[in-house]
Parts: sequence; C-alpha cells; structure tokens
Amino acid sequence: MKRVIAALLGVASLCQTALAADVGVARVTYPSWTGFYVGVNTGGSLGVGSGVDSAVFTTPALGGFPGGPTTLFSDTVRHAAPGWVLGGQLGYNWQVAPWVFGVEADWQWALQQDTGHTGCTSPGTASFVGIFGTAFGQCLTDQQKLTNLGTARVRGGVLINQSLWYLTGGLAWGTVQDNYTFVGSCNSALFQCGAGGGQPGPFLPASTVVSRTKMGWTIGTGIETRLWGNWSAKIEYLYVDLGTITDGFGIAPNLAYLAQFGGAAFAAGSAGGVAISSHVTDHIVRVGVNYKI
Repeated sequence: MKRVIAALLGVASLCQTALAADVGVARVTYPSWTGFYVGVNTGGSLGVGSGVDSAVFTTPALGGFPGGPTTLFSDTVRHAAPGWVLGGQLGYNWQVAPWVFGVEADWQWALQQDTGHTGCTSPGTASFVGIFGTAFGQCLTDQQKLTNLGTARVRGGVLINQSLWYLTGGLAWGTVQDNYTFVGSCNSALFQCGAGGGQPGPFLPASTVVSRTKMGWTIGTGIETRLWGNWSAKIEYLYVDLGTITDGFGIAPNLAYLAQFGGAAFAAGSAGGVAISSHVTDHIVRVGVNYKI
C-alpha cells in the first residue's frame, strides 16, 4: 500500500509540474516598467509662428489739418524657424499588466531661429502724393529665436512585445527672444534725404531686443523599446503651443527733417510706433535613451 501511495503521489507531482509548465507557456509575461528613470535626448525642431507687424505715424498737423494716426504698414508675418534641441528627462512609470502610465519632465536647450522682413517698401520715382507716398519707404526686420524649452507631461500607453506605444501631453514653457530693427528710406531725387544728421527720411533707425518666458501646452506620441538590462530607447513627436506674443516699440521722428519738410508745427509732437503680434508653435521630433533606476 505504501508503494501504491508513493506512486500516486509521484504521478500527481508530475501532472502538477506539467500543468504549471503549460500555464506558463500560455500566459504572456511583461518586463517590469514600474519605477523611476532618467535619460537624454536630441532631435530636430521647426518653430512656426504667424502674426501681424504694423507701424503708425502721428502728427498734430498734417498739411494744415488735424493729423490722426497714419498707417505706415500692416503686414502678415510668418516664421518657419528650423533648429535642433538637446536635453534630458526624468520620470516615473506605473505598470498594470500591458498598460503603462507615468509622468515625465524634460528640459531642452534649443538652437532655433528665423528672420522675417515686413512692411518693406522702397521709395518710388513718381511725383510725391501725401506724406508717406512714393517719396519714403521703410522696412522692419523681425528675428525670432527659441533658446530653451521645457515640458511637464503625463503619458500612457500599451506594451506590444518589448515596446511601449504611448500618448503624452501636459504643460510647456519656453524662452522666446525677438530682435526688431526698423529703418527708413527716402527718394533723394525729390528730397534731401541726408537732412537732420544724415538720417534717411522722416524716421530715425530704431531697434529693440525682447526676451520672455511663455507658458503653453503640448501633446504628442512616441515609442519606447527595451534594449538590454535597464536601458531603453525612444523616438517621440511633440507639438508645442506657447500662445501669442505681443510687443511694441517707438520709432523716433527725424525732427530736423520734418521741420524742413513741413515746418515746425508739423514736426512738433510727431511720433511713430511699431506693434508686433505673433502666435508661437513648435514641432519637435527627437530620439533618446532612458535608464530605469
């Protein structure tokens, strides 16, 4: 009887082992993604901006009549600034079977800039009609740079074999720097354009540099694949919207020239100004590596 019982126990043990093996084969196992990670990344970026650049001139007297603002130009400007980014990220993942959820923050150093020209008109040769007819011209140079960018995002996705396919989105911020330069020109065949200190026409050159950090939002997608050990590699796309930037600066009238042109009453109280509005967005494609701590 003891031998029979021992034999039955042996058979049961073998069956249990075989059943466990079968279950292990049928069951899908996933490597653990739960935990903290750090990494580095680099890639390309394309900053896209659109807005309006405009300039006006005012004088208390215009040919004997009260003078309201005279529009020098009002043009649509579009920026397409290519560049590249380099930075790092850190985050934490939670894994539930094939689903992975997490948070991630990153900071990028950006080398991205574009230069546009708006309101550019040249003085013509036809007879002079009005204060800013064919006799005078002007041009505004508008250079926009993105110097750094950061995001704080949530992300979530599903594991397919060794790869995490995910969506991500959250807050974004970036430092945008604009360099503006305004220059005027004059038809020397009609006027003495060098009058008033040798400056061309009724306005003195003007320039300004404005830098600010803008808050916005971002959304994107990516794929991250396990390599070996705790290392993984990813490729990612982010769309970033930093909102609208508004700037402005004054353009000083060439008073000596205006007095020569229209008299002291025409020059007194004259003023000019430039207004800029631009909506800043960015497209980023980057690759990176992460190390799970």
